[in-house]
Amino acid sequence: MRCVGAVRAGEGSPRTVDHAVIGGVVAVVVFAMLCLLIVLGRYFARHKGTYFTHEAKGADDAADADTAIINAEGGHTNSDEKKEYYI
Repeated sequence: MRCVGAVRAGEGSPRTVDHAVIGGVVAVVVFAMLCLLIVLGRYFARHKGTYFTHEAKGADDAADADTAIINAEGGHTNSDEKKEYYI
């Protein structure tokens, strides 16, 4: 048995899709993805897996480690030349 005067919820009003809300959500998601892509691109560009060492300049041309230390042009000094101060 069906009631003649009763209207179910949502049946009386036509369904409308709010395109502005959908467009806003899509725009926010696209903007977030673009920002994430930029941040990740900058991170990977800076961290390529290479590293810089502070080795002596003569180390590339030297035949062995001792020759590299003797021919070093960097700020490495021998332990014999270090001065100690006692207070």
